[in-house]
Amino acid sequence: MKSIEVLKKCLLGKALRGDIVLVEYSSNYPVERLVWEDTVPLMKSSGELVVCDFFGIGETFFRKYVRRLPGREYSRFIELLRGIKIVKVGPGTATYGEVIEELVPTYDPHIFLRNYHSIMGKVSRMPQKPKYFVSFGLGHYIHFNPDEAVKSLLTAITNIPMEDLLSVHFINTDILDRKHLAIMEELATFVIRASEGGLSVIKDGGIGD
Repeated sequence: MKSIEVLKKCLLGKALRGDIVLVEYSSNYPVERLVWEDTVPLMKSSGELVVCDFFGIGETFFRKYVRRLPGREYSRFIELLRGIKIVKVGPGTATYGEVIEELVPTYDPHIFLRNYHSIMGKVSRMPQKPKYFVSFGLGHYIHFNPDEAVKSLLTAITNIPMEDLLSVHFINTDILDRKHLAIMEELATFVIRASEGGLSVIKDGGIGD
């Protein structure tokens, strides 16, 4: 099955608001095409999205993708991105949407929870409610302080679940220990693995076909 068909089946079919979808990729996989050519346009066709960009990883993907677009395609693509809201965590830029919050990375569960609550509050007050919450660089955030990062994520997710949003997290599995990735997979409803052969669903929320 083609990658776009896997995404449609999951993101537009089985997955519901409140679900967590992990999209796992390796360091040598061209994830920028999966993100900006397939996933983001597909989500934008169904609803608006808020992006949490750790350390400018999403911006890096964006720049790698758009520099290869011809002029006419570039203009259409930039128009497609209208309305994307960005929460920027850590250094780096984010030029593919409107930055609504800038945060310093924290590994303190209480501060992380407070920041998380603030973001959810802003999202809930938006005139046009987004459907998707997307993160880039989550694996990098975990990598730099894995135990505390996972503890902070667990604290946030278990205290304030995103029931109104479908969460999609792109994670580089090469930079994480298996035990930390396992915790994230356990929390997820769906796990999609990207490889040269395409996308495969390795966890489907117990829904099946």
